[in-house]
Amino acid sequence: MMNKKYFLIAATLFMFSGCVEQKKEDPVSLTRSSLDSLVKDAISGISKANDSLSQITDLNLPENSLYNFVQVDSFYLDSIKYFSVILQHPKSIYNRFAIYNEEGDCFLIDKSLNGKISLERFIVNGITFLKIIESFIAQDSVRLVRLSLYKKIEETFNLVYRNFSELKTAKDVFNQTIISITLDTIKTRLQVPKNYKLKSNTDYFVFSQNSKIYKAH
Repeated sequence: MMNKKYFLIAATLFMFSGCVEQKKEDPVSLTRSSLDSLVKDAISGISKANDSLSQITDLNLPENSLYNFVQVDSFYLDSIKYFSVILQHPKSIYNRFAIYNEEGDCFLIDKSLNGKISLERFIVNGITFLKIIESFIAQDSVRLVRLSLYKKIEETFNLVYRNFSELKTAKDVFNQTIISITLDTIKTRLQVPKNYKLKSNTDYFVFSQNSKIYKAH
């Protein structure tokens, strides 16, 4: 009998990094264009630019100039303008997802992303989430798709849910799809090959006020 935990391997191990405290010498007013320039200066090795972005990248690593995808975008939430930054690199240790406001304050830096990254904003039941999808290969032959949800809680952005949504081997495909979201619970449906047996094809994740994460119930 297949245990659902095997499909959710390491899904709750968030290896997450927050923002480094910034020392601002002068007030700033970021635009999408100016932030894009700062990000490109940071990954090219300019310490001042990197420090102003709460050290979005690790300048001690040797291949910061080899990013194959850099995206700066903006969105509004609670009438406040924020900027999202995605840095994608052939080596996952360099990947980043960050959020800033117009004053240059850092609200999130996620350094735990793999492979190809995409971002979208969506609203369900009046709750706004930022959704990151990662697509990558593990152990040379296992194709994985992982879903992460981020939510603004008080004055910061939290990674509140992370799980694999697809696992594909040479023979089998496993899927986990979110079918409902509320403030308290995320409900998912598991789809597995016919030769695997599950006690239930649904799973529930309950929001913890202490950890600010939807945890498997």
